[in-house]
Order: sequence, then C-alpha cells, then structure tokens
Amino acid sequence: MTGLVIEAATEHVEVAIVSPDGVLAHLIEEVGHGQTRRLTPLVQEAFAIAGRGPRDLGWVAADLGPGSFTGVRVGLATARAFALAAGARVVGASSLAALAHAAPARKALVIPLVGAGRRDVYAGFFRADTRGKVSLLAAPRVVAAESLVALVAEAHAMLPELTLRFVGPGAGRERERLEAAYPTSTALAFRHGGLSALDLAAAARHPGGPGAGLPAEGHEADPVYVRSAQAEERVRHAALLATPVSVRPMTAADVPAVAEAERRTFSDAWSESYFRSLLDQPGGWTRVAERQGQMAGYLIASVQEPVCDLENVAVLPAHRRCGVASALLADLYGYCRQSGAREVLLEVRASNDGAQALYRSHGFRLAGLRRGYYRAPDEDALLMACPVPARPASDAPSH
Repeated sequence: MTGLVIEAATEHVEVAIVSPDGVLAHLIEEVGHGQTRRLTPLVQEAFAIAGRGPRDLGWVAADLGPGSFTGVRVGLATARAFALAAGARVVGASSLAALAHAAPARKALVIPLVGAGRRDVYAGFFRADTRGKVSLLAAPRVVAAESLVALVAEAHAMLPELTLRFVGPGAGRERERLEAAYPTSTALAFRHGGLSALDLAAAARHPGGPGAGLPAEGHEADPVYVRSAQAEERVRHAALLATPVSVRPMTAADVPAVAEAERRTFSDAWSESYFRSLLDQPGGWTRVAERQGQMAGYLIASVQEPVCDLENVAVLPAHRRCGVASALLADLYGYCRQSGAREVLLEVRASNDGAQALYRSHGFRLAGLRRGYYRAPDEDALLMACPVPARPASDAPSH
C-alpha cells in the first residue's frame, strides 16, 4: 500500500510518499519554526511528484516525538487529517526509536540524541546485538548538555562490554563534548544533519512493539513528549496543593478493588488471591493511598534487612500526577527506616517511561538489566536502586 510519511519533529522537515515499489517522492526543507505554514504545501508537492493523491493512501506515518512541541503536534495533526480523508490508518514511531533502529550499529549501546531547545537534549537508550537487532534499554530523558555524559555513564555501567554509539542531530551538535568523554563514539556520523522520513517509515511499520522502543498496539499515534508543557505542570502543582493524600494499611476489604485496578493497569496483573496472601506476610508492607475519600493507589513491598524490595506500586488513572505515588513512597521510606532497611530495589519494564521518571524523581538510579524478564508483551526489566533517604526534618522529634 502507498504511504505518506511526515517527519516534522524538528526544524528539519521531510515528507515522503512510498509504495511497495520504492520511494515515489522525498522532499526535505529546513523550515525553522514554520511547520504550521510549510508542512501541508510540502505534502501537496510530494503528491504531485509521486502522481498520487490522498485516496491512494493505505497508511500515514508521523514522528511521535520527542522534539519541538509545535513540530510534533503539527505533524500528528496533519497525519491524522490526511488519514481521515483517505480512510487510512495512522502509524508512528518516536524520533529516538527511528534513529536507533536505522543506525548501522552492532554490539553497541545506541544513544540517539535530538535537540530539546536551549542547551538541552533528548536522549534515548537502546542496545543493538551482534546481528544489529535493537532493543529498548531505558526510558528517554531530557537533560542539559553538560549533564549528558554522566547520564550516559549510568546506562553504560549496566552493559560495559558494549561500544557506545551516539547518533542523531544532537550528537552532531554535542560531538566535541562526547568525543572528549568517549573517543570514536560519534564516528558513525549518523543523521547529524537531521531526522529522516525514510527512517521513520521503517520504524513506524516495524513489528517490534514496546520491547524495541516502538508503540504498543492501539497506541501507534500517541505522542512522546518526554517533558511536560509548562501549563500542564502548573495545573499539576495546583492539584497537589488542593488535594492531600493519606496512606493507610491495606485490608481484606480493599483487595477486590485493588485487584480490579491491577487488571486495568498491568498486562501481567497479580490475582486477587495473591494480594490476599500478602496481607499477613512477615516483613511485608501493603498500603493503600486515598485522595478525596477514594482509593487512589496502592503499594506492596517487603523488607529483608538491609534491603527493601518494592514489588508493586500503582496509581489509578484519575489520580495520577497528583502526588499519590510520592505519598506512598514517602510512607515506605518511613517503614524502611524503622525496619533497618538501607536500600530500596525494584524492577520496572524498560518501556514504562512514567514509572521510571517517577522513580528517578525519588532518587532511584539504574542498577542492572534482566533481559526478556517480562511477558505479554516481552521486554527487558530494568533494576533500579535508591538509598533510603534520611528522616525528613519535618519528621524529626522536637526538643
């Protein structure tokens, strides 16, 4: 089937029309901040060159980000409009995954980099095996350029046997810094000039799924922003102040609701009977968070001094980004201090961006990798670790 490809996540815009016979049209333009003004004319020009029209389309691919907020949104909106007109499906891939899957790397830790404004960069983390098969290693991050080397060192420590390969326009921009820390790491010089519509087309139609850093079924057109817009953050902070969260022990009466939330949240959900078995487990810590009188989340952990194993934590969709997980973790840290645990360990899916961002905000760092650990869908597990924080000043006994 004929496809339209829209790569508009940065100031470097590419539009392509592809078919089973090859590339029928491929246009490239440096638009600056003019995606809104220039994208549709470029698509129309590509149709004219290819001798095709919207009705010929079977699919439309768009870059899901990260990149320019405007570029990602305009690209997706344009893709959806043409797909609607054609009765075609919309597919997509992140800019970072498209770079990683196209890079000619073997037995390497592949770090795609895309500019994030000012001196920041978006960084992806992938591993390529000896055959070049690419798997997701960890969630993408946005980081100041001067902190990039330290961030990469944390990931590289998990797989020190792999060669480092930086690719993408951000790698070209930061080449001097990266070469000083990791000589020859930018030697591929891959896509330093900008993102590619042809890379995007291949990644968007790749069947790898979340384990490869690609969208899960049903989420082929969900944007990947990595960082929130400022307006969204202001709303979230206001919600935090307005709706306090309380944490209490989980009881048998909570278990049906907890198990239902588990089924809605995780593809490999724990059963109701398993939750019941945990309530009286020695060293166990089973907690429920409430917000505005409703169950908002839950946490399961166990302590075998000096380590606490954080086994399960979830926040119900209506209560996310309102401080629920933070309250549960603060409560857990208090239990760890009482029990003599000095470190908290956990496992998380490599594709679970939200959970990894939350854990990092609470001091967790990458500690190891378990390949093929998860099923449904298959993907790696990241091990993360955090020293138990000292007692907050507000919790210290008064004199």
